[in-house]
Amino acid sequence: MASPAPISRLAPPPPPPRGVRVRRRLRRGRAVLALIAAVGLGLRVGYQPAGLALLGFAIYTPLERRWRRHDQPVRRPGLRTDVLHLFFTGVLTTAATLVPLVLALVLTRPLPTLEPVIRRWSTGLQFVGAFLALELFGYWIHRAQHRIGYLWRFHRVHHSSERLDWIAGARNHPFDTALGLAVAIVPAILLGFRPDMLGAFAGLRGLWAVLLHANVRWRFAWMDGWFANPEFHHWHHSAHPEAHDTNFAGFLPLWDLVFGTYRMPKGERPVRYGIGESLPDSWWAHLCSPFRRVVRPF
Repeated sequence: MASPAPISRLAPPPPPPRGVRVRRRLRRGRAVLALIAAVGLGLRVGYQPAGLALLGFAIYTPLERRWRRHDQPVRRPGLRTDVLHLFFTGVLTTAATLVPLVLALVLTRPLPTLEPVIRRWSTGLQFVGAFLALELFGYWIHRAQHRIGYLWRFHRVHHSSERLDWIAGARNHPFDTALGLAVAIVPAILLGFRPDMLGAFAGLRGLWAVLLHANVRWRFAWMDGWFANPEFHHWHHSAHPEAHDTNFAGFLPLWDLVFGTYRMPKGERPVRYGIGESLPDSWWAHLCSPFRRVVRPF
C-alpha cells in the first residue's frame, strides 16, 4: 500500500482590508452564479450521455479552468476511460437496475405500506419525506459498499480515480450503481412514497454528482452540515487515512452527522485521491475487475 497522502494545511490569514473583502465577495458571487447556471443547464439537458458530454466540455471544463482546485490538464490520464464510462456504463446500469428493481417490487408487493397515510400528506410534505427517506437508504447502501468486501470490489472502480473532475463521477461499475439505486428506492417505495418522485430525485442526484466531483476550489462554507458540496465529496475520495469511510451522503450531510461519519476539517484540504492501488486503465478492465480477487487496501 502506498504511503499516506499528505494534506495541505491552510494557516488562517490575518483579516484582509475592506477592498479585498469586497473583491472576494464578488468572486464568490460569480462562483455562485456559475453554480446556478451549471445546475440549471444540467436540468435542461437531462441525465443523458450526449447531453452531459456537450454540457461538460462546453460549460464544466471552462469552470474548472477558471476556478481550478488542482492544476491538472484537461486531457489527464484516464480521461478516455471516463468518456467511455459516460457513454456506455449508464446504458448498462439501466439494464442492470431493472432486474433487481422489478424482482424486489414483485416480491414485496403483498407487503403492507404506508401509502394510504402518505397520500393524505400535502405535496410539500411528501416531497420532504421522500427526500429524507431516499437519502437515508442511499447513505446506508453507500456505507455498505465501502465496508462489505464483495460490494467494495464493484465500488472501488469509482474510487480508483486519482484525479477528480466533472467527468470522474461517470466512472462507475454498472452493478455497483444498480445495486445502490435498487436498495435505496425499493424501501422508500415500500414506505409508500411515489416511484415517479423517487425516480426524479435519483436523476437529480446523478446530476449533482457531476458537480461534486468537479475540479473546482469552490468552498461554499454556508453549505457545510446542510448540503453536500464539492469540498465535502472531495474528502470522501481523499487518499488520506483519516478521510477513509467518511462523507457518504449524496445530498444531505445530516445522516453523516447523525451516524458519525462527517468530516470537514477547518484549514485543511485533500490533495491526493484514490484507493492506494492501481486498476488497469481501460473501460473493459474496470468492468471485469470485481470478478478477480481483491484485498481491500484500507
